Amino acid sequence: MLDIEELSPSAHRVTVMGAFHYDDAEKFIAFAKDHNADGKGGNLLIDLTALADFTFSAVSDQLMHVPSLLKYIYSLDRIAIISDEEWLRSAARLESVLLPGVEYQVYDEDEADAALAWVTEEVDEPHLGAFTELNVGDPSIAAFQLAGRLDSAESERGIAMVEARLKDSSCSSLMMVIKSWHGFEAELLFDFGLMRSKLGLIDEIERYAIVGGPSWIGGTAQIMGALVKPDIRAFDEDEQEEALAWLSCI
Repeated sequence: MLDIEELSPSAHRVTVMGAFHYDDAEKFIAFAKDHNADGKGGNLLIDLTALADFTFSAVSDQLMHVPSLLKYIYSLDRIAIISDEEWLRSAARLESVLLPGVEYQVYDEDEADAALAWVTEEVDEPHLGAFTELNVGDPSIAAFQLAGRLDSAESERGIAMVEARLKDSSCSSLMMVIKSWHGFEAELLFDFGLMRSKLGLIDEIERYAIVGGPSWIGGTAQIMGALVKPDIRAFDEDEQEEALAWLSCI
């Protein structure tokens, strides 16, 4: 089932619920053609969190309408996709590379409010700030929470926040609590300036605790702990108190 909702005069939301069939494809193509006839731009939010399945005929039988769909897509200013399915998220990111001139963002289900705010132009930045400083009641521990998706700008902002905190000579430990992390942009792997900044921070601390995050974090922390100055240890999401106790024992 396909539902099309007008969010504002310049923004629409398309929600797919259950299976996506031939009739749903026809409905969306008719919407795109009407939009093309009006000659307007605008923004589009596509919510795929309730998508259960789609039929091949729903796609293949509509290939003749690809020019109309491309004309509609290229008329848009902002496109947001909401999905927790990794293959859909990856396909959306690939499609965004193929759409120069269109701002294209991908969101998890728990980022739906951020997607809506961006599509309706209530905010200029597509994603909320991923870094938040935590007050743990101990001036020797710099503590931060990471939630959301990391791009280059947000990574630089986070590093600046940590650097500012570590200017306090009494601060010797760092704790990073990872919640609802949605990964990082691929270009960060090749941002050597950012990497140098991170390594510079590591030299300034004695212990580094990572709380929560994906399963591979623990193994990475163990490897890094053997290569760099601070003692690095990973804790499960529900072990924040244990992490604080470990950081305090210096």
